[in-house]
Amino acid sequence: MTLRLKSARNEDLQILAEMNKQLIEDEKSSNTMGMNELEKRMSEFLKSAWEIDLIMKEEKIIGYTLYQYQKDSINRTEKRVYIRQYFIRREYRKKGYGTAGIELLKKTRFREVKKIEIDVLETNPEGKHFWDSAGFKPYYTNMRIEN
Repeated sequence: MTLRLKSARNEDLQILAEMNKQLIEDEKSSNTMGMNELEKRMSEFLKSAWEIDLIMKEEKIIGYTLYQYQKDSINRTEKRVYIRQYFIRREYRKKGYGTAGIELLKKTRFREVKKIEIDVLETNPEGKHFWDSAGFKPYYTNMRIEN
């Protein structure tokens, strides 16, 4: 299984918004953004300190990841990366592409990173299972109350 990463550009905004919408649905997020808002949001990410890579199988886009390099909050000399969004299209799931994409990121983009951090919504048990199988372990619990 050969995957490659391709840096996202403005011409990819529509497909990024479509995949982001599916991610929101899959994780049962409370995010109510429509396609136009998601496209604008992705455009803002591209213009800022965030990186977006398309995950490619041959010439097909099978997913994407949105991440940011940060200094570690405890050891300021170490680099960490925060993955805000990671998505594999539904038709490519449970075939090893998700894990292969993470391994590709670790070998290429994240080579000099000591820690990779993610957040997983409680409403997304399949996502939790995926990240656990990819070697990620819970570090803290974020709790909230809405008034």
